Amino acid sequence: MMCAQFNAGSLSFCIDKAGNITRLTDTAHGGTYDAADQGSPLLRIVINEEIERPSSAVYDDEEGKLSLFFESSGVQVDVNVVSKGLYTSFEVARIIEAIEKHAIDAVIWGPFETTVSGSIGESVGIVHNPIFAIGLLSLNAKTIGGWPSELKALAFADGLYEDGKFEYRLSTAWPTKEGSLLQAYARNRTKGGTRPVWGINDIEVAPLENEDAAIVGSKVALFGCGVEHVLETIEEIELSENLPHPTIEGVWGKVSPAATQSYLIINFTEETTAEAIRYTKQAGLKYMYHPDPFATWGHFVLKPESFPNGDEGLRASVAAAESAGVHVGVHTLSNFTTLNDSYVTPEPDKRLQTVGTARLIEAVSEAETAELIIDNPKPFLVNLYRTTAIIGNELIEYGSISESAPWKLLDVKRGVNGTIVAEHEAGAEICRLWDHPYNVFFPNVELQDEYSDRIGELFRNSGLKQISFDGLEGCYATGQDDYGVNRFVKRCYDGWNKEVINDASIVVSNYAWHIFTRFNWGEPWGVATREGQLEWRLSNQRYFERNFIPPMLGWFLIRSASNRFEATTSDEIEWVLSKAAGFNAGFALSAEMAVLRRNGNSDKLLENVSSWERARQIGAFSPDQRERMKDPTSDWHLEKLEEDRWSLYLISLSAPLVCSPEELQPGQPGGADWPFFNMHEAQPLRFSMRVLSAYGNEEGYIKRPTICMNGQYMTFETEVRAGEYLVCDGDRVGQIMDRNWNVLRTAQASSEPPIVRAGSQTISFSCKFEGEPKPSVSVKVSTRSAPESVNTDWKLDDLDRLRSI
Repeated sequence: MMCAQFNAGSLSFCIDKAGNITRLTDTAHGGTYDAADQGSPLLRIVINEEIERPSSAVYDDEEGKLSLFFESSGVQVDVNVVSKGLYTSFEVARIIEAIEKHAIDAVIWGPFETTVSGSIGESVGIVHNPIFAIGLLSLNAKTIGGWPSELKALAFADGLYEDGKFEYRLSTAWPTKEGSLLQAYARNRTKGGTRPVWGINDIEVAPLENEDAAIVGSKVALFGCGVEHVLETIEEIELSENLPHPTIEGVWGKVSPAATQSYLIINFTEETTAEAIRYTKQAGLKYMYHPDPFATWGHFVLKPESFPNGDEGLRASVAAAESAGVHVGVHTLSNFTTLNDSYVTPEPDKRLQTVGTARLIEAVSEAETAELIIDNPKPFLVNLYRTTAIIGNELIEYGSISESAPWKLLDVKRGVNGTIVAEHEAGAEICRLWDHPYNVFFPNVELQDEYSDRIGELFRNSGLKQISFDGLEGCYATGQDDYGVNRFVKRCYDGWNKEVINDASIVVSNYAWHIFTRFNWGEPWGVATREGQLEWRLSNQRYFERNFIPPMLGWFLIRSASNRFEATTSDEIEWVLSKAAGFNAGFALSAEMAVLRRNGNSDKLLENVSSWERARQIGAFSPDQRERMKDPTSDWHLEKLEEDRWSLYLISLSAPLVCSPEELQPGQPGGADWPFFNMHEAQPLRFSMRVLSAYGNEEGYIKRPTICMNGQYMTFETEVRAGEYLVCDGDRVGQIMDRNWNVLRTAQASSEPPIVRAGSQTISFSCKFEGEPKPSVSVKVSTRSAPESVNTDWKLDDLDRLRSI
């Protein structure tokens, strides 16, 4: 065989007599994309961590079979090659080994070197420049996009990926000095051994016996196409190869507008379901999502205080929501297993995942024992969170391990976590359990199947339609790398057997890309709304774009007032909504039921969500508006005019302007002068004034707050107490609100608000401070631009413009 020619869409390539892929050519646009002089091997094999490329190859065109020969090891690998128009598939059909001791550990597809640069989709396995894309897809769960963790990367794969979300070993595509590479692998999982697992070296990994354990059957697809045809090509591959092909409202999830639907995270119960539905509909959303419904993880038993009727109670809540046009979802932590689950107590399941195994040197009685003598210290030295081991049906904990042989577990506690103390013979196995700072254990890969089955059953029987696989990285504890992830998610997908919007934590394998609807990353906890993982959220948008994933902005929080934070304001929510509109991304709005009841501005916040999301979903924002709204430093306000028509304003919010009696000179009346610049046109003054207690004195207050600008005075003949707000929205009526924005009373100003001129000016403030110690005042001034129209007319204008060209 000199060179066998193949076509995969508009990618033409050859496989030469040494088993290398060469002459990567774009037949539609012209141009070649070979990065290696000798080409890239179609397949490499791994034996004892040594990588071998084929020495020769023979292609049988009649059978569509490529035989690769590896001279050093005497191995022959037969690969079925099938050209299917838009792509070409390669499948390991047979492995012939010279002697059994050379049983191969893994095969590696590629890595295929290309000169394509620009966009490197590390998860989806697509690289492209502005014109042409080349892709490599895993076609089954046993074929893993990436590189075996125990192997050193090849020299040409040393490129850095500054914006990459994942390390090299997890990436199907990766940048190189010449351009990019594409790679996948499959392990011989019938062989046990030790290898790096979840960042810990030399972990014992048990062999598997199922069909996926064998390398034979590993399969990939290679294709090339114009950038604009990537998704339609992937969809064709999914359908042709019987890959997962989830739909939303009947449309493939990767292109369905419904994939980026926002949702309300709310802790509803059987009793409060109707109230949660009302909040969801008020926000104009179609999904409500329970953040923490389970009393245990493993068997996923529902919390009795939330769902006293168990699964049936959840089913009734879902039915009520569905009848109101609202779908329901729940949050999980995948294979994380709580200590109160019946897989752990009172009789621990033998299939809980272990770090390693030792044996008892001496028998152990039922009596309290402070020390256990073991033959292998290694598993007990691994630095995890807990120090729990299993002997028979008993769990023990140890404080430390002796520094030398005879190896002893010291400060041992017997029968922990509700298990029964028992006697154990010399030679009995003692296994260290794999745990996590969330105070959980993990299942092995077979027990993990039961978790997937329970999730599938719950969704089928209750009618749930959304899930987030948080903590999916826990599947790595099985020692089966991304195969553990693929197996868990695919079994859930098969189990629920209907349309379910689903996303996941940071683990995104090439195969699971087909199952996941989207990834909604970004958390709000413990920081101000505009600061919560902002750079992470923005970098996610770049990741989504290059990996052909529907965009999402993450979770955002509606909060009540606390010692650290003010209650959520409208401008904060509109900041979130404007970023979502800019990136055309969905998001999750997290609000506890009690918070929504407590906050006086809940109705306003939810109505803002409804208005913005409607405008986003119908495409009412123009490309120019969307581009400007992406700026994380910009604030915007949307006002509804009539059905599907709005006015959009660019908002400028001042930094807090503070007046503190502690900073006044003796005899100086209570007041301050603040320089202010208005970048917009002249307009009436709008402000929010907050009275802050000093040293915890909640009895302090101010009297007769007055603002003067440009010779105009505005005085409120009222008192504002510590913890209260005075809000003026450009008219004479001031609203005095409590710390959670509930209106307490109104106050009429002495005059219309001063006019804020364009450009520089001074804001003068005065009041009388009362109390000891006296409170301080913080004022935020907002100005807005001239209104911009928001509607779908811009699409017609663009069409007219194109017709005129």
